[in-house]
Amino acid sequence: MNNIEAWIALDLIAHIGPKSVRKLINIYKSPEKILDTPVARIKELGLLNTTQLNSLSKGPDMVRVSDTIKSLKQNQAHALAISDTRYPAILKEIDDPPSVLYIKGSLDDLQPAVSIVGTRSPSHYGREIGYKMAADLSMRGVNIVSGMARGIDRHAHIGALEGLSKTVAVLGSGIDVIYPPEHADLAENIASKGAVITEFAPGTKPDPTHFPRRNRIISGLSTGVIVIEASIKSGAMITARLAGEHGRLIMAVPGMTTNARSQGPHHLIRQGAVLVRNADDVMMEIAPQVIGILKENNTTKTAENNKDDLINHISGEALSIEEIACILDTDIAEATRRVSMLELKGEIVRVEGSRFTSRRCNV
Repeated sequence: MNNIEAWIALDLIAHIGPKSVRKLINIYKSPEKILDTPVARIKELGLLNTTQLNSLSKGPDMVRVSDTIKSLKQNQAHALAISDTRYPAILKEIDDPPSVLYIKGSLDDLQPAVSIVGTRSPSHYGREIGYKMAADLSMRGVNIVSGMARGIDRHAHIGALEGLSKTVAVLGSGIDVIYPPEHADLAENIASKGAVITEFAPGTKPDPTHFPRRNRIISGLSTGVIVIEASIKSGAMITARLAGEHGRLIMAVPGMTTNARSQGPHHLIRQGAVLVRNADDVMMEIAPQVIGILKENNTTKTAENNKDDLINHISGEALSIEEIACILDTDIAEATRRVSMLELKGEIVRVEGSRFTSRRCNV
């Protein structure tokens, strides 16, 4: 069996979660070596409990591995192991990153990203805020992560699809089991412009225990988490708590004090979360992280070297992202990244109709 098959085989063994896999990988370095090592020897390490050792002793279920790979192909999806260089580096920072991600679409160039989460039964205000904030951030080169649930998640994804950047949906089920089922078309649209991902193998049905696990991935992929309308005891609040544990920025949109859906965001704000009203507020808060991320990007290093040329191009007139992309002979996504970094650094400004000009020409 090849490396990704070995990773899937290890991932499918019951009761052995990401933390245990990470401990074993630190010792054995590869899933193949773990699967080839006698269980008695692994037992001596004292890393696994009796239930885990019993599961491991049964060996890999190669029939299920084969079925998993077949299902991935049928759904135009693929598996990505944590050892792969394409695995999101930011997700590896959390305590228990998934050993394997099942992906439809692409996670390339995912940073910078923020998560937008909230209630499944939003008010009209909540729906509008979720949609507009996602659309505006996407237009500024920020990718949007959410859980593709009903309500705020759905509207955040739809808003992001109207922008220029990627959106990623994290499922609490298998890649072939879209939940809720009425979001099947939305999932296809998301995968075409970003990715639908899960840590659950194909065929896995949605279960209440899966969604808290899903939420840690939503937080783990993001620079910050934005909560829009949520009750105190909700999945969105779990995501916010996890964001705090992951060292991510927690942001919350205030609402009417008489609206029960405002309890979660208002509680977060009282606890020190950043109050944000729109994309401008979010960009101001994540600017240091975004600039750092963009500087690390090889294509952005080129932009940094040529920033005077870009500023000169937009001096004296206001240009759209499409016009800037044409001038720079690059795609819209790259042009958006370049413009976002210079806007965050205060060297260019956004004017009417999402057009940009040099700050010195706007003074």
